[in-house]
Amino acid sequence: MPGEGDILQALRERLIGVCREAYALGLTLGTSGNISVRAGSGKILIKATGASMGNMTEKDTVLVDMDGNIAEETAARPSTEVLFHAAIYGVREDVGAVVHLHPPYTTAFAHLQAFPPLLTATSRAYLKDKMALIPKAPAGSAELASLIESAFRSPDIMAALLADHGNVTVGSDLYSAFYLAQYLEDACRMAVIVQQLKK
Repeated sequence: MPGEGDILQALRERLIGVCREAYALGLTLGTSGNISVRAGSGKILIKATGASMGNMTEKDTVLVDMDGNIAEETAARPSTEVLFHAAIYGVREDVGAVVHLHPPYTTAFAHLQAFPPLLTATSRAYLKDKMALIPKAPAGSAELASLIESAFRSPDIMAALLADHGNVTVGSDLYSAFYLAQYLEDACRMAVIVQQLKK
């Protein structure tokens, strides 16, 4: 039977892998974006602030409690967006992971505060009636956390477009939340391609 430490270590490795893949796919740049995973009762494992997803290591992950307080010995500090991650977990017991990235096409639609048309069977299957628009609010602020919490109180909402700020997707585990971010970006990209082809 794996112990608590083994489970946490496995979650760290999984979180690092997903972060690196997100960076490799061009879904975020520099040190932007943050991903977290529920790590047992009342704990969250989240990307550290200032860390690049492209070269994440164990020292770039931080264990926090549901108030965003550090819950382990580390020199790292949690992402500045830890408030909205904690807020989502607080209102959604079904959520096991939260992904926040800055994909270019999704961010463009978020800037317009518009949902992408769902043109493919995949996008309709995963996103129809499951998206929310979040108005502009300062990054890392309690205001942004409150807006996101309000949207995700609905159990139907699985993805949100943040004005000028990218996306938030959730899932029962890291991969389902990450794949949803990819489906959303693909829906936005497909909408732009189709619009260009119509010209």
